[in-house]
Amino acid sequence: MKNYSLYCLIFVGLVCLESCGDDEQKLSADQIIQKAVERHGGEKYNNMEVEFDFRKRHFRAKISKGQYVYERSFRSKEGWVTDVWSNDKFKRMIDEKEIKLDQENLRTYRTATNSVIYFALLPFNLDDPVVNRQLMRSVEINDKAYYKVEMTYGQNGGGEDFEDVYVYWIDKEDFTIDYLAYSFNINGGGVRFREAYNQREVNGIRFQDYRNYTIDKDFPAQELDYAFQTKQLRLLSEIKLENIKVGLVE
Repeated sequence: MKNYSLYCLIFVGLVCLESCGDDEQKLSADQIIQKAVERHGGEKYNNMEVEFDFRKRHFRAKISKGQYVYERSFRSKEGWVTDVWSNDKFKRMIDEKEIKLDQENLRTYRTATNSVIYFALLPFNLDDPVVNRQLMRSVEINDKAYYKVEMTYGQNGGGEDFEDVYVYWIDKEDFTIDYLAYSFNINGGGVRFREAYNQREVNGIRFQDYRNYTIDKDFPAQELDYAFQTKQLRLLSEIKLENIKVGLVE
């Protein structure tokens, strides 16, 4: 009987270990991201027109059948500025007249337009084939379990900032992106960690604001969840979207 009981305990232990392992491996990084995309907006991302205000600038994104137009507009001392980035080109208009840009300004204005819309619409486009996705070890943050997915962009199709690294912490139960981090190389480089709050849905698409943190030492983006939980991060700013409007394009 003793040997039989021992074998039973060993068998149960092995089953538990296999079950835990299966739980970690049953979803790939691609599948997790697809579920996050579906949770935040799904098919509505493919044909939509979104407008919002951010830090005294108005942003507009129109996406339809693989085509996109991103716009940023604001009042300046030169007049009414509108930056427009589409599949074809980037241009800056001042009082509806296109102006000529050198390469440095073109990149600066294009990045400023794209980055705000990119983060506002996350996880839209994270399932793009150009993105390299890697599933990391799952973690707990504030007693909640998260998938942890690292993303990089290939040099072909990844844009000028293809060396940047992004990390997303995705709730294991409802597949919302509650935290994200990224490293960047422009302006001396650095890392950021963002904590989502004020989540809301507008016409079926999920939006959220972020507390934006940094750290005053060299630290990899992949490990910023540890720095966050051990209170090593410093609050840098808050990312708040206002006056959100969403229209679905037929």
